[in-house]
Amino acid sequence: MATLKDKDVKPSGLQTLAQWMRYVPGGALLFAVTPLLILGYFAWKNWGAEHLDVALYAVRIENLVTTQQPTWIRNTKVREEVFKNSGLGQLSVLDPQASATIAHAFESHSWVQRASRVQKLPGGKVTVDIVYRRPIAMVYYDGHANPSSTKVNKGFFPVDEDGVVLPLADFDENQVRSYFVVIAEGATPPSEVGMTYADTRIKQSLLLCRLLDSARVELRLEGIMVERDDRMGGPTPWVMHIKTSDNRFINWGHAPGSEVPDEPTAQEKFANMIKWNADASSTLQIDLTKPLTRETKLTIGR
Repeated sequence: MATLKDKDVKPSGLQTLAQWMRYVPGGALLFAVTPLLILGYFAWKNWGAEHLDVALYAVRIENLVTTQQPTWIRNTKVREEVFKNSGLGQLSVLDPQASATIAHAFESHSWVQRASRVQKLPGGKVTVDIVYRRPIAMVYYDGHANPSSTKVNKGFFPVDEDGVVLPLADFDENQVRSYFVVIAEGATPPSEVGMTYADTRIKQSLLLCRLLDSARVELRLEGIMVERDDRMGGPTPWVMHIKTSDNRFINWGHAPGSEVPDEPTAQEKFANMIKWNADASSTLQIDLTKPLTRETKLTIGR
């Protein structure tokens, strides 16, 4: 088999550079250092600049300004918890995705409904406009295990209008009556704070809580009980009864938006309840699933 002679093999570019360096003062040293300089350049470009960027322009908690927490968040420090748990200290404010990353970090907290705006300001300052979740009800759980055998302690679970379970550390037993108490037999809370009740009965009761919230104190509304009533028909079998703190009872019927054809609307029920409450001669009970008349008002509850 024929072979190539050494003189027939053309030197590579690197070999040519090495031969040329022999005739340059200090060339050997320069030849050895050049690859290191090239590698160092690319290493700096890909990794070094990024680390220096984070070191000089990292988000700092003292530069992180958030909307003031509402008074109902008594113990949790939202800003501090988000900064600690989300790794924002490793984020550079120069990162093009910094605003989105910061917003996502705050929205992952159970007390935050949304971060409506993140603004980066000179000097590394970052402002975050937060819409906090507001508790509207306490859902009672009787302590039975759910179908997956996960045990949840008996007690009251604070929720916002979306059914998200809020941190229990910010509530105590004395605050239970400061919100609607929702009772639906066997309604098991989610396994973790920040998760949402999946039970349809809870979702529908919270629609009623939202509607009546502004009048809760004035009308002394206290508890909402969700029960099944197939006699009324309609898109859902669940109906609601309201108890007041002065032991009066209101048969509300279906949740707002789920009324049957002959059932008054939620707005009509609300107006009738206001009239009933203002009438000193009213009975201890009222059925809002029927139009409110003088005859109905006087006979119901007997």
